[in-house]
Amino acid sequence: MLDIDYLIKNATLSKDKVALNAYKNIKTELQKVLTAKNAPEYSESLFIQVAAKYAKSLEDAILQFSEAHRDDLVASYTSELEVVKKLLPEPVNESQIMYELIQWAKNNLENFSSEPEYDAEIGAVIPRMNIQIPKKEMGTAIKYLKSKFPTADGKMISDIVKKYIV
Repeated sequence: MLDIDYLIKNATLSKDKVALNAYKNIKTELQKVLTAKNAPEYSESLFIQVAAKYAKSLEDAILQFSEAHRDDLVASYTSELEVVKKLLPEPVNESQIMYELIQWAKNNLENFSSEPEYDAEIGAVIPRMNIQIPKKEMGTAIKYLKSKFPTADGKMISDIVKKYIV
């Protein structure tokens, strides 16, 4: 599990001001989440969610400062964003989410089936995944996918799941 205090200590010892500032800001955001009412327990997925949210806010700030022609602030925020992105896992794509949804459906749904289908372009029989998710299971599927991919866009996950709602 990532220890933000350890990262702050190393950045202080190496006198890396950009990394130190980035880690301190992430710790501040993390403390806001952890001290809020009904706060979740600290976990790596929570850390990743907070860091991803902070990275998104940095990207928005960079965009606004570039529109305002504040190149000094754009440079400092960009270097801080690079440090934060090193903490985040690789972004997920739609096919990875689909694969996990299929795995979840195989394990949790009784009416899941995989039927072969002839594809004229390829000229071969390919398996077709026929996922039918009952509407009452939609929330469970989305929660499962969000736990597997904490940095994935929630809208993308819900759109993928909605495609297969019966």
